[in-house]
Amino acid sequence: MNSTSEIMAKLPGKNCGLCGLKSCEEFSEIVSKNPQAIKRCIFVGESSVQPEPANAQESAAAADTEICWKDNLGREYDFILDKFPQEPGPRETIILFNPANVEKLGLKKGDILYGRPGWISCGCPVSHVGVVVEEPDYFNGTVVWCVVGPMLARERGINIGYYNTTAYEGLVHSSRVELQIGRRYYFQPRYCMLQWRHCGLVNSLGKTKDGLRVRIEGLWIG
Repeated sequence: MNSTSEIMAKLPGKNCGLCGLKSCEEFSEIVSKNPQAIKRCIFVGESSVQPEPANAQESAAAADTEICWKDNLGREYDFILDKFPQEPGPRETIILFNPANVEKLGLKKGDILYGRPGWISCGCPVSHVGVVVEEPDYFNGTVVWCVVGPMLARERGINIGYYNTTAYEGLVHSSRVELQIGRRYYFQPRYCMLQWRHCGLVNSLGKTKDGLRVRIEGLWIG
């Protein structure tokens, strides 16, 4: 039986509540008594309570050996987008519906923000919470953040209202097609709370020691 600390190391730390508990810490206590309960977390599978491979790329590849290439609505996609190592969640570039609010609110690196993507970009029904990872661009009204769980917003979040997601950036370890710049693909963000496929145009590719780095723009869900 795994200890709660071992289980916590394998949970996403998003505190999303989709498992029925308000935090990953509470969920880990349930899993320590009943390992099968790990299946209630949409971000991990039963194999997540086993010893981890040596690095993130091996870990992702091992988890995707039996991937079905369909989202929760049964729609096919082409690749899985992973977060960067040492970052708390998926990296996104967003622009507020009123870009002037970036300066008006005095947003800065390290701030916790929450709002909902809508209109042209995604129209996602779920509010998102993120930590700002670069100093905001006051001139263009853009913010680069990493999406995290909702718990942080309850403690010290800044409401930014509606926004557009203009770009995703991350690593690709698992793909069923060869990615090319200039082509549009369906992809699955690994940490999407709804596990819905997204669509976007790949406009940057680069090989790194951690995997294939990808930037995707022109986004929409479906």
